[in-house]
Amino acid sequence: MRLGLGVAVLALLLVAAGCGGSSSQTVRRKAVTQYIQRVNVVEQQLRYPLLKIEQTYRSFGAHPATLRRSAPKFATAEATLHILETRLALIDAPPDARKLRRLLLGLIGAQVELAHELTTLAHFLPAFGAVLRPLAPADAQLKKALAKVKVPTPKPVKRSKLKAARAAYVRAVAAAAAAGQAAALGEYLRVVASVQEGLRGLRPPPAMAPAYRTQRATLARVRATGVALVTALEKKQFKRVATLDRSFQQAATTSTSLSAQQAQIAAVKAYNGRVRAVGTLAARVDAERARLQKTLG
Repeated sequence: MRLGLGVAVLALLLVAAGCGGSSSQTVRRKAVTQYIQRVNVVEQQLRYPLLKIEQTYRSFGAHPATLRRSAPKFATAEATLHILETRLALIDAPPDARKLRRLLLGLIGAQVELAHELTTLAHFLPAFGAVLRPLAPADAQLKKALAKVKVPTPKPVKRSKLKAARAAYVRAVAAAAAAGQAAALGEYLRVVASVQEGLRGLRPPPAMAPAYRTQRATLARVRATGVALVTALEKKQFKRVATLDRSFQQAATTSTSLSAQQAQIAAVKAYNGRVRAVGTLAARVDAERARLQKTLG
C-alpha cells in the first residue's frame, strides 16, 4: 500500500500594509507589518532550501532503493525545517498578530513532525526489508529439506512375521522422519531467531508500527510452536506432532490476518490525515493573514 505524501513547504506571502485609519490603528498596523516583515526575512533566507525540500518530497517513492538514496535529503530537509521553526519562535508578535504567530508555529511544527516521520521511514523501510529477507529462502529451504527426509527401505520377511515387521517398520519410519524433520526445522528456527534479533534493533515510524508489531508477533509464534514441534519430534512424542504441526502452520498466517491488515490500513489513513492537517493549517494561516489585512486596512 502506497502512503499518501505531501509535506507542504511553508510559504509566507504575508502582507499587512495600508493607509488611512486612526492613529491607533496606524500604530497597530505598523506593528503587525513589522512582525510580518521579520517573518518574511527568515522565510526568504531559507527560500532555496525550502524549495529543495518541496522537490525532495514530490520525488518521494516508497521503493527501498529510492528511499535509501533519499534518506540524506530527508534528514537535510528536516534540519532546515527545524532551523525555520527555531527562528520563527524567536520573533515576538504584537497583540494583533499573536494568533497568526501561533498558527505559523503550529504549521511549521506539524511540518517538522511529518518531516521527521519521513526521515525515519526512509531509514526504516530498507532496513526492515533487509532484516526480513532471509526468511523467504529459509522457508524454501525448509520445504526442500522436509521433502528430502529419508526413511528406511522395507525388507522382505516371512509371512508369519509380517505383522510385527510392519509395526517395526512404521516405528522406524516415524523415528527416521522425526530426526530429519527436527533437523530441518532447527535450521529454519535459527534463521527466525536471527531475524527476530535484527527486528529488535529497528524503530518504526507510526505509519509502519502495525506492520512491525505484526511481523514480530508472527515470528514469536512461529518460533514458539516450532520449538515445541522440534521437541516433540526429538522425544518421539508422535501423538503431539500432528497438533503442533497445525499450530506451526497457522502461526505464519498472523501477518495476513484481517485484524493485522485493518491495523496497517488505519495507520496509513492516520498518516494521510496528518498530511491533510498540514494543508488545513496552511489555509488557516492564509485566512488569518486576510483577516488582519481587512481589519487593519
